[in-house]
Amino acid sequence: MNPATLALLIPIIAIIGSFIVSIMKLKERQSLAANQQENNNKSLHDEISSLRQRIEVLERVITEDAYDLKQKINNA
Repeated sequence: MNPATLALLIPIIAIIGSFIVSIMKLKERQSLAANQQENNNKSLHDEISSLRQRIEVLERVITEDAYDLKQKINNA
């Protein structure tokens, strides 16, 4: 290889290498963001499940006859 070709190839290789490194960093950030989003979704799902269970318990308590009787006694 003559010096002119080598002088031309070195910057081209450096530019291509920097693009490759940038793409790898971008993919890594995207995978981290996806993992964080997955963890966030799981925590929200768990919270919704616990809230649904609490609502079911409250509905069961409210619809009981004993609760209605207590309300009548307290209102009298």
